[in-house]
Amino acid sequence: MNLLHRLRDRIAGRVQEHEAREVRSRTGAHGTPIADVEDRRPAEVCGVVRNLTHPPSTGGPLELVVELYDGSGTLDVVWLGRRSIPGIRPGTTLRVRGRMSRRRGVRTIFNPDYEILPT
Repeated sequence: MNLLHRLRDRIAGRVQEHEAREVRSRTGAHGTPIADVEDRRPAEVCGVVRNLTHPPSTGGPLELVVELYDGSGTLDVVWLGRRSIPGIRPGTTLRVRGRMSRRRGVRTIFNPDYEILPT
């Protein structure tokens, strides 16, 4: 790897570390870090919405999938039967409460109680 690639990787790493610290400082007082949440246990986590998706329905229920990031990790928050929720969009800070599970190897909470937090 040449010097330019190493420099680029180092800068990218610092940007990611800074972003993670910033998100943790905004959300750290609320709930458990995503990286520490245990499978099949009730959890309360807080993070920033990174993206929203609406997977195509193949005969199954409609669903809204939100990727939540807290600086320690990510998890999917899934609302079945929903296509949107007013106020939830990328950049929104959310607190969610529900049972942690895994879907296709990804940490997931289905149909949680949620609260939109001020930024």
